[in-house]
Amino acid sequence: MDTKSFGNVWFRPVSTTSWHPPVYTLGAGSSEAHVKFDLQQPPHPLYRTERGGEVTYHGPGQLVMYPILDLTRHQQDLHWYLRGLEEVVVRALADTSGLQGQRIEGLTGVWVDGHKLAAIGVRARKWVTYHGLALNVATALGPFKHITPCGIADRPVGSVKTALARPPAAAAAAADSEAHGSSNSSSIHGTPQQQQQEDLYAVSSDPLIVEYRGASTQAWLE
Repeated sequence: MDTKSFGNVWFRPVSTTSWHPPVYTLGAGSSEAHVKFDLQQPPHPLYRTERGGEVTYHGPGQLVMYPILDLTRHQQDLHWYLRGLEEVVVRALADTSGLQGQRIEGLTGVWVDGHKLAAIGVRARKWVTYHGLALNVATALGPFKHITPCGIADRPVGSVKTALARPPAAAAAAADSEAHGSSNSSSIHGTPQQQQQEDLYAVSSDPLIVEYRGASTQAWLE
C-alpha cells in the first residue's frame, strides 16, 4: 500500500506473514451451517476467531498475511481497507506470476479464472487492524471440500499452482479435480502431528511461496 495515498508519507504500515498447520477457522459471526463435518470430530482442529467472514481453511502452502494498520491515520472505513488488501493480492499475482486477479462485486476476496485464490477476514480495535488475508499459493485444496469456503457455495477455491498448471480454459477443471482429491495433508482423517510439521516445513520452503511472501510484502509497502 502506498503510504502517500494515505496522506502520511512518514508512516509505514506493518505486516507479518506466516503459514499454519492444517486448521479450520470460523469468523466471529460464522454460521456452522457452512461446516460439513461433525463439529465434535473435525478432520483438523477447528477454532472460532474474532475476524469477520465465514469458515475457511488454513494449511501448508498457504501464505497468511497479518497487516497492522492504524486506520485513524488513513480512512476509518473497513470497506476501504478490504479493497486495499485485495489490491495487494492483485499486484502480487500480476508481478510474480503474470496472473490477472479479479474482484467480484458484492464479495470480498480475489479470484483467478473463476476460482477464489485469496480470502480476507479482518477486525479492528480502536481502528487498529488485525487478522488479514490468506493466499493459496501451493495449498492442497482437498480440505476445502469439507466446508463451504467463506459461505460461498457456487464459486470454487483454487491456488496459484493450479492456475499456473494449465491454460486458463483448463485451470478450472484442474482445481476442481484437486479439491475433490486427497493428499497426505488433506485427508478427512488428518495426519500425525510429526507428519504435519514435516509437511508444513517442506511446503513453506517452496520457492514459489518464498517469492510470493516477498511480492505481497512489497505490494503492501508500496
